[in-house]
Amino acid sequence: MEIQDYESVDRVMLKALPELVGRYAAEAEWQAKVEGRPGQYDVIGYVLKPFLNELLDSGKDVSLIRRVCDFFEAMAHSPNIQVVNLLQVEILENLVGEPGRLHTAWKYMGEETRKIARETARIFRCEANLPAEN
Repeated sequence: MEIQDYESVDRVMLKALPELVGRYAAEAEWQAKVEGRPGQYDVIGYVLKPFLNELLDSGKDVSLIRRVCDFFEAMAHSPNIQVVNLLQVEILENLVGEPGRLHTAWKYMGEETRKIARETARIFRCEANLPAEN
């Protein structure tokens, strides 16, 4: 899975995580009433992030958590800095401030996602929330 350009993030997400189609449709319907098409920050912030939080809180569907983290790794490896920034701002800035969720996700994150999470934790001065490296 590759994310080459910022405008394709939502399409790649829905292909990788078809479980989000209904949530995406609901957000798109709401956005159509007020602004038009949902932007990428809306999609990640209002569709994917709550879904991720539910998954991490339950901790039950490991294969789905792994697929979400694979999607994050694809974002982290994107050559487009806007995609990487989207991951950092909408997902990792919150996650590094929530040690329980971070520790659950950490087991499934790829190395590039972890690298950005470490940098984000440093910026927000919450490195203590990072899991210990083995």
